[in-house]
Amino acid sequence: MRQLEMLAHGVLELSFIFGGFFYTVNIKPTLKMIALYILISVVPTILLLIWFPQWLFITYLLISTVVIFCFITKTILSAMNFCVIVVGGIVADHFSMLLKNYLIDSVGETSIVIELVLFCFIYAVLIHIYKVTIQKDNKSLEFPWFVQYSLLIIMIVTLFVVYLTMFLQTSNDEFQLVKINLLVQLSYFVSMIILFTLLLNYFKKRNSIRQKEIEFEQFLYYMKELEQVNQDMHKFRHDYVNILLTMRGFLDDNNMTGLKSYFHDHIIKVEQQTLHHNLMFIQLKNIKISELKGLIATKLIAAEKSKVLVNVEVPDEITKIDMDIIDLARIIGILLDNAIEGSEDIQFAKINVAILLTIEGNVVIVIENRTNLIDVNVSRLFDENVSTKGSQRGLGLSTVRSIISNYPNTVINTSIDNEWFIQEVVVETRRVS
Repeated sequence: MRQLEMLAHGVLELSFIFGGFFYTVNIKPTLKMIALYILISVVPTILLLIWFPQWLFITYLLISTVVIFCFITKTILSAMNFCVIVVGGIVADHFSMLLKNYLIDSVGETSIVIELVLFCFIYAVLIHIYKVTIQKDNKSLEFPWFVQYSLLIIMIVTLFVVYLTMFLQTSNDEFQLVKINLLVQLSYFVSMIILFTLLLNYFKKRNSIRQKEIEFEQFLYYMKELEQVNQDMHKFRHDYVNILLTMRGFLDDNNMTGLKSYFHDHIIKVEQQTLHHNLMFIQLKNIKISELKGLIATKLIAAEKSKVLVNVEVPDEITKIDMDIIDLARIIGILLDNAIEGSEDIQFAKINVAILLTIEGNVVIVIENRTNLIDVNVSRLFDENVSTKGSQRGLGLSTVRSIISNYPNTVINTSIDNEWFIQEVVVETRRVS
């Protein structure tokens, strides 16, 4: 009976570890992920729990689960999340044992039920506190690799220390031992949250400073281009009289064929780019979000310098988009970079950008470019390391998907239609209830 109780408790804890992980990383588990976890982690762990020493099943559980979660998320940060989740599970387990002893005087048939209910409740509360504390306003942070690995080492050491306290029989009083273990493990859990919070605040400030520097550089570039536009307009006005005088000669001679040829070969070709460039800036004027306007202007100017025809449409003033500006800039930057790269080998390369405001107040951002792609599985382009641009590429769209998964009010639609690769991002306005 005792072995069955341990088995039931173990299965429940494994299930909560699995669910808690996906809850913290905002990923919806698929049947494939669940099957992978059961076959590689749950089943072997249960078998080890029944027939082998406790330390062996715990070691296998930790290693196998970390490997699976890193494989699923493709990031080392998932291992750190897992360590915190496991420690939270241990703390919840000891809390439930402690409270059970306070609630009942003797161990009966219902004691395991009470303990499981207490465990579920305490574990859910701890994991929710961790998620809210760590992930609040930190969706855009990216840790340097050395920080990620340093944190991972700290988390692994913490796990082994926590589990070590579970096996050190320093007292014959089981109740007293539970309280000592709980104190040690709770201290570690709180310390990890404090450590994470301090690191997140530091990198948040550093990233904010870096973002301001980028915005300032983009603003300077934008102002430089505006100055060039003004110079082009002055030049156009200055040349306007000379253009009329040269056309007068054709009119005096009634040479309409020569006038038409002169107009198309010398006037249209020379001034069309200037007029088109100015029109782009007129459209961008409707974007009242400085960071976004500077980013789009910088990218599109780079596209024009690469001999890509650019068309911009922003018919309404865009004053607010319900998404963190850093996340929005990352998404738009990736999509524009992909459009520019996708136009490199196109004979008549063209990029269209439109930012539209719907009647409901939602913002629709459309970025499309001419493409030679026809038989492409569009949905697979969002998988990591999958790209139409060769090996060691394909991280951009997977990053876009990862960012958008943090925003329930945002969707991205991707399609290929009549030799156009179309990306449409819809950001709904959050309603204040």
